[in-house]
Amino acid sequence: MKFLIPLILVVSLCIFGCGAKNYSNISKEEKITIGVLYFERNSDMKELEPYRAGLTDMFITKFKELMPEMNVIERTKLDNIMAEHQLTEMGAIDPDTAQKIGRLLGAQTLYYGSFTTFGKEMCLDARLVRVETGEILVAGNNRCGITDKNVFDTVDKVAKLVTTRMKANYKELLADVYYSKGRTAEENGDKNGAIGFYNQALKFSPSHQLSKKAIERLMKG
Repeated sequence: MKFLIPLILVVSLCIFGCGAKNYSNISKEEKITIGVLYFERNSDMKELEPYRAGLTDMFITKFKELMPEMNVIERTKLDNIMAEHQLTEMGAIDPDTAQKIGRLLGAQTLYYGSFTTFGKEMCLDARLVRVETGEILVAGNNRCGITDKNVFDTVDKVAKLVTTRMKANYKELLADVYYSKGRTAEENGDKNGAIGFYNQALKFSPSHQLSKKAIERLMKG
C-alpha cells in the first residue's frame, strides 16, 4: 500500500509552495504561538501508527510555511514538555489536559485531533482550540484515500483553513499573550506589572474579557 512510503518524504514536500509574505515588521513580542499535538489513532490498522507523529510533523511544517508571523512549536519541545510533566502522548486528550499542555508550551492555540479509517479511506477529525478560554476556533473532519499523497493534500487544505482562522483572530490571540504574561506576574507577586500586561492586552483587544476581569479583581484587592 502507498501509505508505507516513509513519512519523512511526505513532510519534505511541505517546504515547497508560494513565496511567503514579508512579516519582518512584527516584533517577537507580537507573535502568537501555536502548538500541534500528537494525533490519536482510532483504527485497528497498526500500520498507520506512524501517522500519529507524521501528521503532527506535516502540520508543523505547513504552519511554518503559511504563518511566518506566528511561532510554531517544534515537536522536540512538545516531547520534552510531555516527558517532564509525565503527560502521555497516547490516547484522546481531554480539554483540561490540552489547556495544561498549551500553557506549559506557552501557546495561545493548540491544534490536535484523531484519525479513523473506513475501508480504504481515512477521516481526519481535528480542532484548533484557544488555550486560555477553551474556545474552539476551527473544527471539522476531512476524508481522503489512504495514500501519502492524499493525506498530504488533506493536510494542505486543512492547514490553509486553520491559518485563515488564526489570522482572523490575531488581535484576540495576541491579547492572550499579554494576559498570560499578566498571570505570570501575578503568580510572582507583581501586582503592578500584572495590571500593566492586562492593559497591554486591552490595547490589542478592548473587549478582552479575561484581562478586564483580572484588572477589576486586582483593583479591588
